[in-house]
Amino acid sequence: MTIQAVTTWEGSVAGLQLLEAGAKQSGPLHESMGAKNPRLWRASAGGDVERGYYSIEFDSHEDYGKFTDSMMASEWWAGTIDWMTENKNEIENLGTTIYYDAL
Repeated sequence: MTIQAVTTWEGSVAGLQLLEAGAKQSGPLHESMGAKNPRLWRASAGGDVERGYYSIEFDSHEDYGKFTDSMMASEWWAGTIDWMTENKNEIENLGTTIYYDAL
């Protein structure tokens, strides 16, 4: 079963540029913590141009749980909280949804 964690971000043009730069740094770190296939999705047509969707995958809910424990205990996470606070006028984390592949 594939599990996908998708975090939704909303922001200004400058905020989404910050998000892109941050995602490029976060992807390899998340992979070192057990995540797979990090991606930052942006709309190229239609709506949602003010949003970005960062996704990572796992082989099971258990693997996602281990990743979350590792991430929350890391210095990187503390820095991410500070980054979100510093940039709250440009970019906002709207939360993470966990999906599973039902096929």
